[in-house]
Amino acid sequence: MRNSNFLQPHILMGTNLIQFFRVVLTLNFSLKGRAIGRLFVSFFILVLFTPFRICEAILYLFAKKEEVKQPIFIIGHFRSGTTFFHDALNELDNVVAPRMIDCLYPYMNKYFQFMLVPILKKALPEERLMDKMKVKWDSPQEEEFALSLMTFDTSVSFLFAPKNNSKQLNESVLLNNEKVKSKWLKAHLKFARKLQSMNKGKTLVFKSPSNTARVKELLEIYPDAKFIHLVRNPNDVIPSTLHLYRKILPEFCLQDESTLELEEYVFSFYEEVMNKFIETKNELHASQMVELKYEDFVKQPIEELKRGFDQINLSMSLEELHPFFESRKNFSKNNFKLDERLKEAIRKRCAAVFQAYDYN
Repeated sequence: MRNSNFLQPHILMGTNLIQFFRVVLTLNFSLKGRAIGRLFVSFFILVLFTPFRICEAILYLFAKKEEVKQPIFIIGHFRSGTTFFHDALNELDNVVAPRMIDCLYPYMNKYFQFMLVPILKKALPEERLMDKMKVKWDSPQEEEFALSLMTFDTSVSFLFAPKNNSKQLNESVLLNNEKVKSKWLKAHLKFARKLQSMNKGKTLVFKSPSNTARVKELLEIYPDAKFIHLVRNPNDVIPSTLHLYRKILPEFCLQDESTLELEEYVFSFYEEVMNKFIETKNELHASQMVELKYEDFVKQPIEELKRGFDQINLSMSLEELHPFFESRKNFSKNNFKLDERLKEAIRKRCAAVFQAYDYN
């Protein structure tokens, strides 16, 4: 979306009426002032789109359903290179990722794309807020945004309503609540099957940092899934993640984010997600998951991709990716200077990752 203002629509305009009111009730009258106008405009657009959502639901009832076979999940904490990796795989002919339009309008993306594309071309910014990467209506996107419009129990709910972040982390990310887990898995499978019906014969590739903590749960619905984990030095990940939230929270947040203890949340999320992943990963067979270091991947991406694909038995031609990586060669990454206090906090609270992946 473009610069935040009082009447700018919120991402919730892509949900349905039930979900919209569920989010509003969850906020429990803790809306910040600017959010009231945004929600009003979003509700107006949502009502206008309701007949099209109903029409799509009816048409999809008669569409042939496709089974999701051997999906690929790119996992890794925020700011670990997962977007770069996701964009690269999406360039392969036989692979497809959820697009921006799929994730912003999961209830209208199959039959009403023709209507939504002109809207997104005007509404979307040219670049992402946090790192200046290009954005288009068909850019690969995290499925977590689509799921947040289908069920509130996702990690994106933190961006809407961060005041209850401890419960969100425990239930919606770590899936420690059985009811929430069931709803989240059901929503993921529903979204994936619809996406597969739109891309018959292609391999779906998903990317969501929160899925780093959900590997075992995802295998319950996708037993043949393949996982590619990207890990990056915590000294780079933590300050970059803090920068990410400072940029995007004002854009998405419906509560006053100024009182949020952001640094504590970022560390808690990192510890809980990475610790759960480290505990889980040894239960997977080598042919199910491969781990790549971001630092190695950016130096020799084709070689690292080939090594990863060989380990998890994915046979795809990677030669067509040379132009993509060539075009990204001069991309300028954000650089952050660590003060001693933050550096010491990272050393202590990210110790498990420093040790597990031999980061000095």
